[in-house]
Amino acid sequence: MVDNTPAKACKVRFEAATLKKLLKFGILVTLAFGLGYIHYRYVSTIHENVTHFSHLSETEREMSFYSESAFYYSFYKTLVEERPFIAGVSKLMNDQTVEYPDEVNAFNRFNIHPEVLIGSLYRYLEPWLNHTRQCHLVARGEGLEPVESCVGVGQPVMFYLEGVWWLAGLTVAALFLHATALSETVLGGLLAVAQYFANHAEATRVQWVPNQRENMAAPLLLLQAWLLSAQLRPRQRDTNVSLQVSVLILNCLCLLFWQFTQFIFLVQTAIFFVMEQLKVISTKTLCVFLHSHFCGLHMAVLILHGNDMLKSSMYASFFLVVSAYCLFFSGFRVTVKNNVDLVVETCLVLLRTCIVICASVYLKFFISDFLGVQEDNHVWDILYSKLSDYKNFHTLLYTCSKEFDFLPMSTVKNLTKTLLVPFALTSIINVCNFWIKNAFVKLKEMEDKSVKMDKDSDTEDSGIENTEIEKRTPESNEKVQFECEDGLVRFLKLLRVDAAIFFNVSQLVVYGVMAALVMRLKLLFTTQLCVVSSLVMNTKYYILPKRYTRYVPLCWALCALPLAYMLAANTAEELSYIDEYSNLPLEELLSFIRTSTSARAAFAGTLPTLAAVALSTRRAIVAHPHYEHSPARQRAYSVLKAYGRFSSHELYQELSKLKASYLIVEDVYCYGQSSSGCSLPALWDAEAPWLAARPRLCARLLSAPAQHFYPVFRNRRYAVLRLHDVSVRYMPRSFDT
Repeated sequence: MVDNTPAKACKVRFEAATLKKLLKFGILVTLAFGLGYIHYRYVSTIHENVTHFSHLSETEREMSFYSESAFYYSFYKTLVEERPFIAGVSKLMNDQTVEYPDEVNAFNRFNIHPEVLIGSLYRYLEPWLNHTRQCHLVARGEGLEPVESCVGVGQPVMFYLEGVWWLAGLTVAALFLHATALSETVLGGLLAVAQYFANHAEATRVQWVPNQRENMAAPLLLLQAWLLSAQLRPRQRDTNVSLQVSVLILNCLCLLFWQFTQFIFLVQTAIFFVMEQLKVISTKTLCVFLHSHFCGLHMAVLILHGNDMLKSSMYASFFLVVSAYCLFFSGFRVTVKNNVDLVVETCLVLLRTCIVICASVYLKFFISDFLGVQEDNHVWDILYSKLSDYKNFHTLLYTCSKEFDFLPMSTVKNLTKTLLVPFALTSIINVCNFWIKNAFVKLKEMEDKSVKMDKDSDTEDSGIENTEIEKRTPESNEKVQFECEDGLVRFLKLLRVDAAIFFNVSQLVVYGVMAALVMRLKLLFTTQLCVVSSLVMNTKYYILPKRYTRYVPLCWALCALPLAYMLAANTAEELSYIDEYSNLPLEELLSFIRTSTSARAAFAGTLPTLAAVALSTRRAIVAHPHYEHSPARQRAYSVLKAYGRFSSHELYQELSKLKASYLIVEDVYCYGQSSSGCSLPALWDAEAPWLAARPRLCARLLSAPAQHFYPVFRNRRYAVLRLHDVSVRYMPRSFDT
């Protein structure tokens, strides 16, 4: 009879291990979605407190979307309102309302896929959502008529915001999973989430501007970084393919959801290339990374209908050059055995890096010239203006915005008060010390082993000369190789760096530089600080000797007090904002446009106001706030001449080329003052100083009749002027006599 006791014991142990893994996975997922739900409720509550959104009319809700937010929401509104659904898709692919009279493919030009996905989901679920809609009258006071306000996810705008809030919840869930996996402890994930809430105003703007592109892409970027970190650590063979497929899908979605993703992926590709050069990862790992970006990039270009900005981006060029390096030149490496070889290889690494950078820049400009694309020129102009005295109208329009200013010291102070910066710095110091300490320990072990082998060989020496070639064992070969190497080379070869941690710390450094230059990017920097700070909870990285580890809980208790205090204070402050959205002048303007202008009229004006006009009145506009296209920037340049010192005839010529019917002029932009010289008239004075002696055109348009412009509406903030078409003249009939 065969004894199956050992086999049964192995089966039981395997089942127990599987059950333990499933239980751990279930707990992590439950915690992640629980924390995500808390954030979902948190941001939706803040937004409701600030706007009183549930008691606004549909027009007021649409007005609360400002500038780019209104512009993006208008595409969702088109998909929801058009019948059938395919008619809405066709209208977006052939849109003549956002850059009138030109036809625009919104899928190609704008990152509207979040709106397309949410709109598609709404149209699919609409039959089941309609019964959730509840309407009531809201009294507004101040002699205003009551308005109807509808709530429930059956209302399109409510469903849209629900999608945004759930994405915000997914952001925190992804942050928890990423931090937990990186720090290898649940406490690290919980610390990252606590820091995220304690620094909420520095980490996200979703509660103030819900549908900005970075809010849509944030959870996907965190999930992508989490899976990349998992790829950089030893995994079971059967999970590699699933990880690869997941990463390439997330790469594609990130590129679809936010136009700035290409710069984030450029940073990632550069970090992976540097890691390969420093032998932190193998060339095979770099090739696997490039393969996921190859698939994701091509899928995104296909879905974006051949987006020129993405095809000619620095990210695409750098990716192609690094791919060529992996295919043809990655084998040209020096085998480092001594300090001379180390110096040579270091020089070669620097040379290869310089060649890759120069080749990428050349290829980027070659592709841009070949395709005739100038889409991202403004990005490099902004960067150049940050580092020099260079400026033009477009860079001033960006840099005068608070979001594009340098990172203020107040942000650094806030991040320090919550111990986020100290925790992140401590984590980096601990990890670096751990790597260096382990390398020295291994070096000492190798030296002791070499000495022991020498003693053993002396003991075993018989004194008889052996003329035959001795067969060396692997241990003796290793000893000979060890003795031939210099000390620094030995140390570097024994230095084992965790590639996942190296990648995340490198991302933190680059995000810090980006945030210092552009304050808006502090959202990336703060979130990455939360991820890296989680490493402080991993006890194996502690610098302290083991005999002092019993005092660690006391240290954490002391650190938790200021963190808990700042967490409570910041969340209480955000939840204390109570207000109600109202903008009567804009509401009057939109009401006039709906009732007193032709449905085929086209409007010119400031970019935020034009976005509101396009959303609420469905009238055509000649310019829009999406600035990522060269012709769109030129349109804005022409329209905003109304606030310069040009003549009315010059402005009329510009607007006539755009087929505009009406011009909207605003008091606040015309007469508003700025201590930093960032008002629109001041921007034009810097752009065209030779016109300084002339009066402002907007002041003339607002105060008295001007040639070609006839006022048809005026309130305390807005004026609407109709453009007189001089091509239409009264010609009396003539008779031959």
